Amino acid sequence: MIEMDCTCVQKRHSIPTETIEVSDRAIEKVADILKDYRRIFLVADENTYAVAGARAEELLKNAGRLSHTLVLPAGALPNAENVGKVLIEAGRDRAAYDINAWSLNPDYILAVGSGSLNDTCRMVSYRLGIPYGVVGTAPSMDGYASVVAPLLNGRKKIVYNCSIARHIIIDLSVNAKAPYPLLLAGVGDVIGKYVAILDWEISRDLNGEYYCENIANMVLRATAQCVEASKGLKERDLAAIRATSEGLLLSGEGIAFCGSSRPASGTEHMIGQTWEVMDVEEGKIPNLHGIEVGEGTFTAIELFRRLYRETDDAAVKPLIEKYLPAFDRLEEMQKTLKLPFTVTEKERFTQGILRGRTFRDRYTILQYLYDHGKLEEYADQVYDTVMRKYCFGTFKAQFPAWR
Repeated sequence: MIEMDCTCVQKRHSIPTETIEVSDRAIEKVADILKDYRRIFLVADENTYAVAGARAEELLKNAGRLSHTLVLPAGALPNAENVGKVLIEAGRDRAAYDINAWSLNPDYILAVGSGSLNDTCRMVSYRLGIPYGVVGTAPSMDGYASVVAPLLNGRKKIVYNCSIARHIIIDLSVNAKAPYPLLLAGVGDVIGKYVAILDWEISRDLNGEYYCENIANMVLRATAQCVEASKGLKERDLAAIRATSEGLLLSGEGIAFCGSSRPASGTEHMIGQTWEVMDVEEGKIPNLHGIEVGEGTFTAIELFRRLYRETDDAAVKPLIEKYLPAFDRLEEMQKTLKLPFTVTEKERFTQGILRGRTFRDRYTILQYLYDHGKLEEYADQVYDTVMRKYCFGTFKAQFPAWR
């Protein structure tokens, strides 16, 4: 268990995670880390099985700890269908069933992958009431240590409360080989924390919402660490991969400590995830989550900057001013890193902002602007600014790579 004393009303934060292993060739430690379990159900997809799952399977089998393995198709999405597949196959640990006997469920689920597989297994773990862990294959998102799972259900994306990983194993040699779009997705996911924390502070001051300064500062430090590390990602510098991976894990810990995604998800996620849902509604494969969140971050930055220039609200203006230097750093980062854009059509862009306001019940600048009758005007006017300042190239997700 990871614990932290605090000065907020909760006094103490804790999560049931027992091990976080971030190292080169960390996968070689998987059998020792999971020594307390005897029937481990390993879940991967075709790509993650090739890069890490087969080795984890071999090590667990040799140690007598493997129940069985399920390999999903490459690029398996975190949707109700795949949650169902994993749930159905979880108890498949012998050749023939005796219908009169109790089913022998595994005592542990091990996800081998990143966002999609982690969230899928997290939900099955929660429903079956058995622990799970993850061998991460890419520093593509901050959800390894999270307490929530955003899943595609029908034609909606719904955020569910789920299990927290008991063990997180990050093999830097595997992460360093992840396809570059996944590395960019990790940066896109983490830079939004500046926006998320600012939204949280505004809601604290305007609505009296619970706020933890220690958690907020932890997430902001993790964000700064990832932004600095982004300079070395293109060269796949191992120190940069480590700093990015650890920063994303710290952000996820903030979510778990808080008990909700509030410290790591605000306007930027609500806009980005709305664009993802729009793809799903049209029967398309959604783009990488972190890429969409990165776009949503730059969009939120310009909404905040415009509000800062125009407002005389003494409660809001000083809070925005505090984050302007961070926004400037992200703008400079984008000139070099060039996070790609998936949404360049104005109608789709503005709909992401307008619909994003109600993506979840969370007070953000979107609700503030709506309450002041300015949301439609701002959505229309920031489009040109965002395209001019941040859009250096378009990107459409394809999934030949592991996720």
